[in-house]
Amino acid sequence: MGWVHGIECEFMNYPKPLLEAWEEGDYSFLVESRASNYIKEILVCKAKKRPGRRFFGEAYISSKIEMKDGWYSSFKWLTSPKWLTGYRLDFFRGAPFFEALMEYLGPKIILRLQEKTKVYWKGTEGDSTKPVAPDLLLIGKDGEIRFIESKMPWDTIRPNQVAGLKLIKKYVTVNVPVRVSIINLHPE
Repeated sequence: MGWVHGIECEFMNYPKPLLEAWEEGDYSFLVESRASNYIKEILVCKAKKRPGRRFFGEAYISSKIEMKDGWYSSFKWLTSPKWLTGYRLDFFRGAPFFEALMEYLGPKIILRLQEKTKVYWKGTEGDSTKPVAPDLLLIGKDGEIRFIESKMPWDTIRPNQVAGLKLIKKYVTVNVPVRVSIINLHPE
C-alpha cells in the first residue's frame, strides 16, 4: 500500500488467464462471486456491449472485496443536479445508485460535494480537471463506505479522477468509516 496525490493506493494481483477469459466473453468469475447483483448485472451488460478488457478491473475488484452491497458508478453525481432529486434517472442503473447515495450519504452531503466540486472546477477553468466520481462505491460488511478507482497496468490516474477522489475524501463525513482508494491491478 502507498499514497498517490494524497489518496490511498493499493495493489492487487489478478490471474492473467482470467483477463483472457473476460476478453473472450467469459464473465463467470464475476457472476459466481459474492459481488452485489447490481455490479454483476451492470458490468456484464457493459462488457457485452463493449467487449475486450474494459470493465475487467472493476469486475475483479468487486469479486474479491467482501461487501454488503455495491455499485458501479459511471455517473456524473459529483456535478449533475439530478443526483440531488433523482428526477429522470434510468430505472435500471441510475435509480438504484441514487437510492444508495441517499441512504449512505444523504442529500446534504451530495449537495455539499456538488457545491465544493463547482468551486474546485471553477478555479481550474481552461484545465480539463472537471472532477469525476470513482468507479466503485462499496459498502463493507462492517458498514464502511469505500470509494474505489480501478486501474489496470496500461491505465493511469487522470487529474479529474484524483480531484474527484480528493473531494470525496475531504467532504464525505458520515457516522461510519469512509475509505477512498485507487486499486492498481497487476498480473500474477
